[in-house]
Amino acid sequence: MNPKEHKPLRIALAFFNWYCHPDFREEIEGDLMERFNNYYLKYGYTKANRLFIKDVLFLFRPAIIGNIYHLTHTDTMELTHQNKRLVTILAVALSILSIPLIAMGFTNEVHWSVFDFLVVGILLIGTGLVLEFILRKIKTLRYRIILGIALFAVLLMVWAELAVGIFGTPFAGS
Repeated sequence: MNPKEHKPLRIALAFFNWYCHPDFREEIEGDLMERFNNYYLKYGYTKANRLFIKDVLFLFRPAIIGNIYHLTHTDTMELTHQNKRLVTILAVALSILSIPLIAMGFTNEVHWSVFDFLVVGILLIGTGLVLEFILRKIKTLRYRIILGIALFAVLLMVWAELAVGIFGTPFAGS
């Protein structure tokens, strides 16, 4: 037997070593390696690797990560605030998309297909992500406001063009 054959994929182990808190790493890695060896004896190398990757992914949770300073070396409050903004962007996009979905249940005047929801979802989430990029990278409040207003103006023009074709482009569906 090749000694390399008894080792799990290096990338899965590297991912585990990256996210696992250093205080827990040695003990958990030992348990993971023991499980891999049991899987190897029972199922063979290929399935043992798949099960090892599954175990590593299922271990990725706040209890194992603990203090995430060792991962990012950034201010934890800033990281939490940025993640809340991303969640807010997704929540706003989903709530805007729910308006026509609910309206379709009450009236026959609203006819949206799955493609319509997909296009508008991409448009809204894309705009939100560009806004998040602006907020993270642009430090001056004046430029943030100017770029934000320009971004929303572009969003409204694209939305109006897709909805009713105010500019007469082929994207309007006419």
